[in-house]
Amino acid sequence: MSTENKTKMVLFLDPVGRTILGEDVSSEGDENSFKVKNPVIIIINGDKTGKMSVQLFPLFFREFLADKESDVVLSYVKDRIVLTNVDALDFRLQSQYTQMFNRNNQFVPPTEQPQAQPTGQDVINLFDE
Repeated sequence: MSTENKTKMVLFLDPVGRTILGEDVSSEGDENSFKVKNPVIIIINGDKTGKMSVQLFPLFFREFLADKESDVVLSYVKDRIVLTNVDALDFRLQSQYTQMFNRNNQFVPPTEQPQAQPTGQDVINLFDE
């Protein structure tokens, strides 16, 4: 699979059945495994009206790295996954993936814990303690 910028994307099912999407950065000649840069889990949710939404969650959050700008590369054994045969992905999925790993995104830690706003309703204690 290729995107417009000639990045080779790979879509597969991992050993526990999750759908994984990422950039294929395997070197030629490695027949037993391949490497995926910035892999994400594709999660599909539905509601009672039948509408579905697609969310991408990184397998490892860059915010946990000392260098927040670096990429995460994971290695997968080919015998333990199921590769898909998808030639092209929907532009919305590609766009969401690209935006997740945009170098211009910055992690800004919260400055303070948000305070609960009073609702004006009395608190009812369920148990006497």
